[in-house]
Order: sequence, then structure tokens, then C-alpha cells
Amino acid sequence: MAKTLKKTSAHQRKIHQDNKLFNYYLVISDFIDKNKKYFYSALLIILVVVVVAILYVKKKSSENEEASAELMKVRQVYLTGAYDQAIYGDSLGQSRGLLFIVDNYGSTESGETAKILLANSFMALKDYDKAEYYYKDYSGRVEYLKAASHSGLGSVYEAKGDYTNAAKEFEKAYKVNKEQLNSDEYLFNAIKNLYLAKDYEGTKKLIEEFKTEFPKSKYLGQLERYSPPK
Repeated sequence: MAKTLKKTSAHQRKIHQDNKLFNYYLVISDFIDKNKKYFYSALLIILVVVVVAILYVKKKSSENEEASAELMKVRQVYLTGAYDQAIYGDSLGQSRGLLFIVDNYGSTESGETAKILLANSFMALKDYDKAEYYYKDYSGRVEYLKAASHSGLGSVYEAKGDYTNAAKEFEKAYKVNKEQLNSDEYLFNAIKNLYLAKDYEGTKKLIEEFKTEFPKSKYLGQLERYSPPK
């Protein structure tokens, strides 16, 4: 008798749960039916967003491939030191130049790389204002290029005699990643510019940090000339 009551109770609970699920189904179905217009509109919007996102990613991928191909052509010219040609391209049209890449593909990964090479080229030609513009324009996520943009700005400000801002940019370059290849050079340049700005307290502080971080650096022997006066 007890077993029969238990079975009956369990069966009733199952029927109750099934009824609740069925009621939920009816409520949801009724909601969709009453709001069919809005429901399908929302689905359409989601579909459009997904399609646009896919097309955008494909477009960016295609643009980056094109930019990369152009960058490979101009890189060899850049490395020879023919900076005018690297910037504007050659008369034969074999290379369209860094300026073309930045103007047309600046938001791609290769376009961001081209910004640094373009800024370096203007720096080499002593066109400091344009170099500053393109170093500042870099917005990529590659650490060594981000450090190069800060270092480049440091060099621009140093060339203009703005040693305080030069030191700030070199220090930013150093702090991007203290383990990067040129970290000691960036910190050394920060020290040099702080010294030239006559910020002797800041110079002393960075010299101590340099000795701690880079005890075997080739720049260690040059620190003496930038030691603050006592």
C-alpha cells in the first residue's frame, strides 16, 4: 500500500512538472505570436550584424594581404637608405611607397608597421614635424613597434631641443617591456635627455635603475659623463 502511494505521488509530481513546462511553452508561444513582427525584425537585425561582421573581417584580411605585399616591395628600398623613394615610391611604379600604404591601409597590421618606417624615413631626412606626426599616429599592438614609436618621438624632441619631453618618451619606450632588445638603449637615452634638461634628481634616479637592470650593458661605461654635479 505504501509503495502504491509513493508511486502515485511521484506520478502526480511528474504530471505537475509536465503541466508547468506545457504552460511555459504556451506562454512563450503566445508571446512570440503576439510579437511576431518585432521578433522577426530582431532576428533579421542579428543576421545583418553577423553578415556585416564576416564581410568586415574578410575585407580587413584582404587589405592586410595587399598592404603586406606592398610593404615587402618598399622594405628593400628603405633598407638601402633611399628614403625619398621609400616614402613616395619609384617612377617605374614597382613600389608605391610607404605613404601610399599608410594612406590606403593605415588601419591594418602592415599599415601600422608602415607608419613607423615612414616616420623613420622622415626622421632621416630631418623632416621632424612629419616624423612626429606618423610616430604619434601609430596605434598598433606590437610591443617593439609601440616602443619604437615612443623612441622615435624621443629622438624628434631631442633634435628639437625639447629634452624634457624627449626623456619622457624614451622612458615610455623602455617601460613598454623591460625585457625587449633595446631596453637599455631607451633608458640610457632617457638618462641623457634628463641630464640635458638639467633634471639632475631624475637623472640620478634613472642611473641607479640602469645599474640595477642592466649591469652588463654596453652603455654602462657611458653613464659617467651624465652623472649629476655634486
